Amino acid sequence: KDLLVSDKSNYINLFTELIKSEKHQCKINITYRELQVLNTTVTNLKSDKSIIGRLEYAINEWKGFITGSLLYEVGAGQEQKREYTYIEVPAGQGDYTWNDYNNNGIPELNEVEIAIYQDQRKFIRVFTPTNQYVKANYVQFNYSVDMNPRILIDPTSANDFSKCLGKINTNSALQISKKDISGGTFQFNPFWKRNNDTSLISLNSFLSNTFYFNRTNVKWGMDVTHRINNTKSLLNYGFESRKLRDVSLKGRWNLNRSITTSITNRFIKNQLVTPKFANRNYLIDETSIEPSVSYIYGSKLRVSLIYNYDDKQNKIGGNEQSKNNAVSTELKYNVLSSGTLNAKFTFNNILFSGGTPNTTVGYIILDGLLPGKNYLWTVQFTKRLAGNIEMNLQYDGRKPGGTRTIHSGNASLRALF
Repeated sequence: KDLLVSDKSNYINLFTELIKSEKHQCKINITYRELQVLNTTVTNLKSDKSIIGRLEYAINEWKGFITGSLLYEVGAGQEQKREYTYIEVPAGQGDYTWNDYNNNGIPELNEVEIAIYQDQRKFIRVFTPTNQYVKANYVQFNYSVDMNPRILIDPTSANDFSKCLGKINTNSALQISKKDISGGTFQFNPFWKRNNDTSLISLNSFLSNTFYFNRTNVKWGMDVTHRINNTKSLLNYGFESRKLRDVSLKGRWNLNRSITTSITNRFIKNQLVTPKFANRNYLIDETSIEPSVSYIYGSKLRVSLIYNYDDKQNKIGGNEQSKNNAVSTELKYNVLSSGTLNAKFTFNNILFSGGTPNTTVGYIILDGLLPGKNYLWTVQFTKRLAGNIEMNLQYDGRKPGGTRTIHSGNASLRALF
């Protein structure tokens, strides 16, 4: 039999290292491919053009005053269409929990939530591949930048302003990963988006900015952090979009070597949009304040007392609201050099209004608990055996509201190499 030519491909590859020094490094790698189908009777492929590119850049300038890195990557390929289902697994081995909101005894897609507690993790998400493919473009953009003015300041000759400036540190990081259906062109701009983009397959972005003051001081310090996390994906029932914005202010004050204190104030906006299931949508504003005090005895013992006040309100739907007063105590005890004992007990008193707890919004607002008095406790023991073998024992307990107490435990052995 004669061999038939089905297709022909032409590749062009460019690799260059533009700068190579201690302060700057940059690498570029680009591959362009053009596929020509010559005989459609022996192949299902179609003539196509694709590109894969990657740029890496690192900087360490002015004696370390600015350090950072950047990654930019683009590409195109075949994306397999997928569907997914939830399958029940032994408790603790999954990632999701099922809440029977309509009491029909049948797990449905709009009743599965991300589990908060170990005993609730009874379901896993299983993706089912199909034999359908679409051409997709992807683009990824990451950067991380740290600034440390202290490195440039001479403490022997600095004035008050310079000394204050030397106590400042900043960190900024951004991660964007985007994938969409190709329309015959390439996608190069990671920031480009449309409100109703029907070609979008998935979008994940994370932005974090932190301002530190007096970070290296052992006596006191403070920091402010602003985080935004966005995800949008095309699932078999339609789009699902999540947005989480978190602004936190934290201060610490060490009275002496044995007693340390801190206070954290957080402002959070949590949003979920699923056009297919309107009963799952929420827009929750959250404000919390958490002071704590810890007693430290050498390197063996640490005991902490923590109070947390948390106010959450859903701005859409039933305007559900919760107010949570929580008191926690934590203990960490190091047993010689081979074992660690950690224990925590928390009492939550939650006031809930404006809806029913047995909904998606109720589950998120109540953190998986119930209105009224809730008790949570956990004990974990870790011990190193035979040099590189680590044993871990953990027991968790929870008594939400007026329901029965839930106990769960697990044990594991891990080899460290």
